[in-house]
Parts: sequence; structure tokens; C-alpha cells
Amino acid sequence: MGSMPAEPARTTDVAALALDYGDRLIVGTARDVHRAVASRLFKATRLVGGRVPESLHDAVVTSAYGAVSGALRVSSGTVRAMATRGVGRPIESSPRGRLVVAAINGLIGDELRMLDDPQAITMAVRSEGADVAATDWPLSEAFRDATSHPVIFLHGLCENDESWAKGAKAGATTYADRITAETDGTPVMIRYNTGLHISENGKHLDALIQQLVEHWPVPVTRITLVGYSMGGLVARAATNHATAAGQTWQHLVRDVICLGTPHAGANLEKAAHLGSRLLRFWPESSPFGAILDHRSAGVVDLRHGYISRDEWEGQDLTAQWGLDRIAAAPLPHAEYHFVASTLGASQKHPLSSVLGDLLVHFSSATGVGRTGPIVDGARFEYLPSVHHFALLNHPQVGDWLVEWINAHHRAPRAISSPQQA
Repeated sequence: MGSMPAEPARTTDVAALALDYGDRLIVGTARDVHRAVASRLFKATRLVGGRVPESLHDAVVTSAYGAVSGALRVSSGTVRAMATRGVGRPIESSPRGRLVVAAINGLIGDELRMLDDPQAITMAVRSEGADVAATDWPLSEAFRDATSHPVIFLHGLCENDESWAKGAKAGATTYADRITAETDGTPVMIRYNTGLHISENGKHLDALIQQLVEHWPVPVTRITLVGYSMGGLVARAATNHATAAGQTWQHLVRDVICLGTPHAGANLEKAAHLGSRLLRFWPESSPFGAILDHRSAGVVDLRHGYISRDEWEGQDLTAQWGLDRIAAAPLPHAEYHFVASTLGASQKHPLSSVLGDLLVHFSSATGVGRTGPIVDGARFEYLPSVHHFALLNHPQVGDWLVEWINAHHRAPRAISSPQQA
């Protein structure tokens, strides 16, 4: 018999999590800052009144903060008990709720997974806001018009499969719409926990695509990978892991398309890292540095652009700038397309030079690292005056996707599932 399905995360689970972090980060930070400031101020009183005033102050402060912290912990436990009894609406029953879950996973997804929290996302194929099991019948039902060419989409940090529909409410056509209408491809949306290490998500994607190929409704003859931001790193991590593990699906990949991907690291995460280090120079600001340090493994990986476990295992990545990385050989039979954008009208515009596309610098998005190209032979396209999030649904990018997918139709022999063989 199969195992019972996991209980869905509820609004009460989200509320309990918010209370937990309110205690740990907000109350804890306020308490530590208060103590640091008081310690500096009480240096003058020690010469006159000794440590008596300071001791009385500390006792009152400890009691006050302890009472607030205790109330939050009791409230969290009560709300969490309500969640286990089924109180509260399933958080993923609405697009906004699913977006909240995606954002939470991006920030603390590694911790959620470790705690077996119901809000932790498990990587899966998605259709109409729900997981699709990578087995014969569910895939056949979800992809009734499946072609032999899955085009696999991977979203970015704190996002989900529905993020690709950005602008669709205003009448814009999505990439999935265009691929369905103008190419031989079948769009396949993937959702994953963006708080995990990129290399770990690459391992999960390797296994998922292998299942997808084995159980796809028709024999697969070609695969295209489309990754936005972090998703591009996960795509490269998956092909790297598949090659090392001796898999076969990666031989079907003909195009790896990365949109605004920080191949050499992301500026915003580098700024957070630097800010954390600076804040720790002073006792009064050190607690705020601790908040910045409370970032998920996936967020920290964005500073480094790491895609393999060997690059981070056994290291404290929060203490390193992370310029060096292990070379990962690209697929010899695939074309790599890197799309970069800048806020300014040119690469040399001041905004472009400092902020890139807002989150990723031009050189990083085009795959140029400190020692040269991160992927030899990669082709790149450039969009001026376009911010990072616009790459999720931009008409020019849509044109390029259609062009690249239709550029060649050569394909190796299909890999069939045991049922199809």
C-alpha cells in the first residue's frame, strides 16, 4: 500500500512560522541591540554607582523581553496545534498563497525541509497550480497533446511555476503559449524549493527529468531547458550531475537557455554578504548582521554561482566572497544561449555599470567570470533598458525562444520507457 498523502500546509502553518521568526529575529534582535547600547551607556555609571544600576536595568530588560518572547512561543504552539487539527485554509488553494509559499521557501527553504515543515516544496512537474506525478497516467492526463520535445521551464529564487505568466493578465502572450503555437515543443513547468543548494536542486532535477523521459506520453526525441535567474544555474547543475552519474537524458538536450542567470554570482547577494560583514564591526549593529546571515543555502549560492556540491561542501560560504568555482563541462551537443539585460540604455550607462539588470551584472549574465567564459562557446543576446523581472515574459525573448527552438530539428534516437519499448 502507498503512504498516506501529506497534510497540506495551511494558513495557520504560515502564521505559526511568522510567530516563530518574530521571536527569533525581531524580538531577539531588539533585545541584543538594547543590551549592546545599554552596555556602552552604563560604562559612565559604573564609576559612580558600580554595577547596581546596570544589574537592575538588565533584570528588568530580561524580564520584559522574556515575557514577549514567551507569549510569541505560546501563540506559535497554539496556532500550530490548530493547523494539525485542520484549522485554516490550505495555503496553496490560491495563486497568492502559492506565491507566499514560494517566497518563504526561497528565504528559509533549507530549514523548512530539515524540519519537515508542510510548507517545504518538493520539486515536481506542475499543471494548473498542482503537482503532477512523473508517472504514466498523470503525465498523459496533464499533457494530452504532448509532443516528443519537452521544453522544461525553471523559475528563479522565491518564485514558482506561475511566475512565467507575468503580464498575462494584461493580455500578454506567455512563452509557453508561443512555444505551443509556434514550435514542436511542449512546455513543462517545474516548481522547486529555491532555498536548497543549487547543486541539490540540480540532483533532484536530474532524477525528475529521467523519470519524465521514461514516462512521457510519447517517446522523447529532444529536450530544451529554459532557466530564469537561479533556474539557469539549476539547469546547468542538472546536466552536470547527469553526466557525472552516467545518465542518458542529457544527450537529448539541444538547447540550454538562461535568462538573466548569475553564472558568476549575483550583485544583490554580494551586497548582502558585504553588509553583513560590515555590521558585525560594531556591537550595536551586530544583531542586524545576524539577520542578514540568516539566508538560505540557495540564496548564498547565488553569490558564488556554484552548481556542484564539490564547490561548497565543507566550507562556510557565508564567510567567503566566492569567486573561484570548479569548471563544469558543457554538453558538447547542445547550444547555450545566455540572455542579459541592463537597466540603462547601454552596457556603459552608469545604472548598467553599477546595478546591471537590478540583480545580476551584465558580465555575470553573459557567463564571463574572473578567468574567462564559464561556458565556452555560449552565445549571448542583450536587451537594453530592461530590468531583471521583465525577462520572465518579454516579447523579444519570446521571439528568440521560438527562433532557437525552430533553428534545428535534428535529434538522436528517442529514449523510450520500458512500456513504450
